[in-house]
Amino acid sequence: MAASSELALTAREPQARARVDPAISSSEVFAAHAGYVLGLLRRLGVREADVEDVAQDVFLVVHERLPGFQHRSSLKTWICGICLRKASNYRRRARHQRERLPGDLPERGVEGGQEAQLAARQHGARLMAVLEELPDRQREVFVLFEIEELPMVDVARALGCPRFTAYTRLRAARKAIRARFGGHGRST
Repeated sequence: MAASSELALTAREPQARARVDPAISSSEVFAAHAGYVLGLLRRLGVREADVEDVAQDVFLVVHERLPGFQHRSSLKTWICGICLRKASNYRRRARHQRERLPGDLPERGVEGGQEAQLAARQHGARLMAVLEELPDRQREVFVLFEIEELPMVDVARALGCPRFTAYTRLRAARKAIRARFGGHGRST
């Protein structure tokens, strides 16, 4: 029992010292109670975006009134009272002050052609999906000839096949791609 009462006295010492010590500075009060004030304000309904601003208001009041603190309660209880009033004022203001956006936001100038760029990207993505479905030999010829724009002689040499075989594969690849794109595109 004696150990627990000693522990209770030790736990109360900072409060007792704060109650008795008139020379305590506002920076010491801030260091000792900032975390408590922030948490309390959150629990009292101050929005997260505004907690630090309201806490600053609390500590401005503490700084102004600390020299006149009459020690009728603990320092923490006194700060709690200030928090309650500041949070109450905040909630009251928040009910009456709603953020209002201006009627129409000004449009930013943008370069033309975004729709065409978007369509081209979508078309390219669709083409890549179709290319993945092609047999490897057809895809290789199509990519090298149509996309990389290599001459067919170089395509055939790179693939190690006769030029006419490469043309046959290209024709089959084009036919498959046209079918998957729904017949869009030029015919050959």
